[in-house]
This record gives sequence, structure tokens and C-alpha cells, in this order.
Amino acid sequence: MSDSIVIFDSGLGGVTALMEAVRAMPAEHFIYYGDTAHVPYGPKGAEKIQGYLDQMMAATRPYSPKAVLLACNTATVTSADYLRKKYTIPIVGMEPAVKPAIEHDVDLKRILVLSTEGTGKSARLRRLVEKFDDDRLVDILPLPNLVDFAERLEFDTDAVRYDLETILASYPLEEYGALVLGCTHFIWYRDLFRELLPEHMEILDGNAATVRQLMRKLEGNIKKEGEGKLKMAFTGELSEDTAAFLRSRLPQKVEFISLGADND
Repeated sequence: MSDSIVIFDSGLGGVTALMEAVRAMPAEHFIYYGDTAHVPYGPKGAEKIQGYLDQMMAATRPYSPKAVLLACNTATVTSADYLRKKYTIPIVGMEPAVKPAIEHDVDLKRILVLSTEGTGKSARLRRLVEKFDDDRLVDILPLPNLVDFAERLEFDTDAVRYDLETILASYPLEEYGALVLGCTHFIWYRDLFRELLPEHMEILDGNAATVRQLMRKLEGNIKKEGEGKLKMAFTGELSEDTAAFLRSRLPQKVEFISLGADND
């Protein structure tokens, strides 16, 4: 399965981007690499994350990847530029949908961006906000626990609801027109956010725009015919519950493989 597209995430969050990519390019071959041995990335430093990404690049090299999608906001803000300088294939990063949220036609213009700790503190996100947020309308709210909940497949439990309701209660949500899901893990909670937020708030994420950018970077090198294949590799142990969850969500048959990742 050479000339595959690699989709990377620290864990299960990037599966939401993978689902978008498979729908857009059904004849393509994909390798999904989830670094579950080291999730979450939010509290980790850039140098450590860059080391994990070098391991990913080495592990996927036998599949002759033609592009890598970093379906992880923290990996993008800490390491996308690092990878682009070191490797020649297209590296496509994931950024919170700040620009679309600002340009969105809503009556209330204040925007709440949900992020991991690492993304929330990053200079890259700050520059992104400053580039488009002339009127200081954007607030960034880190959610430190939601990635761990998602990795445990806890999507609508009392603990999840209490965590989100407690954090969101400190914000005057009636003043906001949009919520940006600034981590692919958070997209698993879209329905729950819709329930917890005022009806007028729009909910946006960057998956569709990022997949379109990936397709542009491939410059026509996209398989149009045949049956696409999907292989998934995880650096941590893959439980039967997680495997069953992934099979139930993905539109293609999944083959779970080992890429010999270094978990130190």
C-alpha cells in the first residue's frame, strides 16, 4: 500500500478528520497513526512532540507517504514548521476555525475557541487570532480533561457533563455567537456541546477546510478509481472496545497494523 496518505494524531481525535478525508477521497489509501502511548500532547513541550513526530515519519516511511495530515492542533502549532523544514512531502496542519468563525454571519460576534493546554498557550494560535481578530472578539478556553475522556470513550457521562458545565459556567455564553472546536478530540462532543450551549451559538471545526487544503497540496495526485484501503496503527495498546468503536464509525474496512513505533 505505497503512496498512502498518513493521518496523524496523538490519539483518537484525528479519526474525525480521517472520516472527512475518506469521504472526500474514497479511492485513496490511508495510514492512520495514533500516538496513544503519549496522549495527551497538550501538556508536553515542543521538543518532545517533535521527537514523537520523527518516530511517526520513520515508522510510516515503508508506505511511501505522499502527504501527512497532522490532525492534531497541538502537533500543528508545535511541529508543523519543524517537519516542513526536515521532510520534502506536503505536511498539512490543523488550525482552529477562527477565521471562518469571525467571518460567519451571526448577530453576536464574540467567539469562544476551545483548545488543549498546549494549543491555547501557543504563539501560533495567538498569531492566528491577532491576524483576524481586529475587534478583540475571540476568547480562548483550554479544556484540560476532554482529551482524556475521549481516549476512554467517555462521550456523554455524568463526569463529562460536570466537567464541561463547570468550565462553561464561568463564561457569559449568551454574549457569544460561535464556538470553535480547536481540537479534533472535541469534535466527538459536538452533539453534547449543542445540548449544553445556547441555541443561537454556531459550532465550527476545521476538519473540512483542512481536508480541502490536503487535496490542494496533493496537486491532483489523488486516486480516482479502485477501492481505497485503510490501515490504523497505535503506539499504545488497542483495546477491543476501542477497535469496535473505530470499526463502527469508519466507512471502510479497517486493518489494524503494527508499525514498530518506539514508545520510550
